[in-house]
Amino acid sequence: MCGILAYFGKSFGSTLTDEFQELYEKDLTGPIQSCNSNTLFNELIPYIVRRGPNYASLRSLSEINAMLFSSVLSLRTPFTKQSVMVQDRYLLQYNGELYNDDTVENCEHSDTEYISSLLEKHSVEEVVRKCYGEFAYAITDLQERKVYFGRDSIGKRSLSYILLDDELYITSVSGRCDGFQNCLAGVIYIFDINTKQLTGSVKIHDEPYIVSDQIDNDFQLLEEYKIKLYECLRRSVYQRIVTIHPMHLENGNISILFSGGLDCSVITALLCEQLIKINRNSETIIELLNVGFENPRTGKMPSDSPDRILAIKSAQLLSELYPQVNIKLIEVDVPYTDYLSHKDTVIDLMYPKNTEMDLSIAIAFYFASRGRGKVTENGESKPYNRSGIVMFSGLGADELYGGYHKFSNKSNEELVIELQKQIAQIHDRNLNRDDKVISNHGIEVRYPFLDERVVQFSVDLPLNYKVNKHILRVMAKDILRLDFISEEPKRAIQFGARSAKMTKDSNKRGTDLLK
Repeated sequence: MCGILAYFGKSFGSTLTDEFQELYEKDLTGPIQSCNSNTLFNELIPYIVRRGPNYASLRSLSEINAMLFSSVLSLRTPFTKQSVMVQDRYLLQYNGELYNDDTVENCEHSDTEYISSLLEKHSVEEVVRKCYGEFAYAITDLQERKVYFGRDSIGKRSLSYILLDDELYITSVSGRCDGFQNCLAGVIYIFDINTKQLTGSVKIHDEPYIVSDQIDNDFQLLEEYKIKLYECLRRSVYQRIVTIHPMHLENGNISILFSGGLDCSVITALLCEQLIKINRNSETIIELLNVGFENPRTGKMPSDSPDRILAIKSAQLLSELYPQVNIKLIEVDVPYTDYLSHKDTVIDLMYPKNTEMDLSIAIAFYFASRGRGKVTENGESKPYNRSGIVMFSGLGADELYGGYHKFSNKSNEELVIELQKQIAQIHDRNLNRDDKVISNHGIEVRYPFLDERVVQFSVDLPLNYKVNKHILRVMAKDILRLDFISEEPKRAIQFGARSAKMTKDSNKRGTDLLK
């Protein structure tokens, strides 16, 4: 996981001085700025540093009046610096993970090296279309004097841009800088350095994900599809485990955003299965990150939150099912004073999202991913800080399998439209915001439900399998033996963790803008 920041200015060769700085971990604790005077660029650098605490580089090129800052969180060997010059033509900035078969099975090369090798043989658009995974990128073609940037087909990594007065900024995080727009998922943006214009954009895939309207009234194919869904998710989880390198070091522990509910418990069970299969269960700790808030409006403490109560029960079941795996429930308690002291930081990170609901969700993810909590072992509670730098999330299950309450009374025609909308908008509604607040702690989040193959399989399922997540519940109970968890109703994190409506101003609604 990395951070991307790029600037392309008004003129060539007259305002910038060529420079190249390399910054290692010891250099990333103090102030960093370019020798070139660009206030906004320098203000955005700290956001990018926090996303990639292992290495950073700053590069300025007077030839095209450009400045590039990249940070790196090292998750794969060999360690690869960014930005990368490819054949003296392309400058590559890349953030994410690829799960192409040859990148998963051949772990001798990093993603960045893999993309660089593709750029030696193919056009930028062809390269992006060949990439399969969770990523954002900015690729500068010095020969054609064009910049290509964007996000994967689902939009699992954040990326924003602003084009103002012939100046283009591209950044993983913008803070509260007016005018920045989130890049759309699956769109390759093209910027002409000479004309200073966005010359157009093209889609990674020509066809969007289309939700099937077919009905299997007698559920005749349920058994077959249940097994296929399990295999599809199993492969998705496997790809996201074996691409954590080197697993014998501190990178080996794995964190999970854990409410105790269906989606995250399915992911946890699949992770445990895979760790046992690849013989990593004795070395790897599964850290179940469960967050609860002190809520002055209700007078309840973190230990009283619905998600905490459920998480304790669900973690116990998972430990019984997988005794070979070291599963730890990390109880992250957030006092109201901590909520207040970090609130502005979260609002800043999640921009341009600015509603009460966005804040209540983002701040729950912010504290959960920070991972400062406690574990209870042998009846004794001890402080515990998250050590895993890869975190798994169950996001996407509700969108794919009809988990939201608002779907319950929809007609078949309406349900197709709603499910279609959920997948098409998840990059804007959830992923951009979530990636920015989670990655601020130098941690990468992975989404097994949003793997492209899982999404394609899921949208093709009969529509009546996707009422209240029916097929996922059947799979969880019959194959993963998740017993009572398979019957748990959907509960939004802001209500399960009690991060919503923190004050007695009960007139606030989730859609209200922050003041």
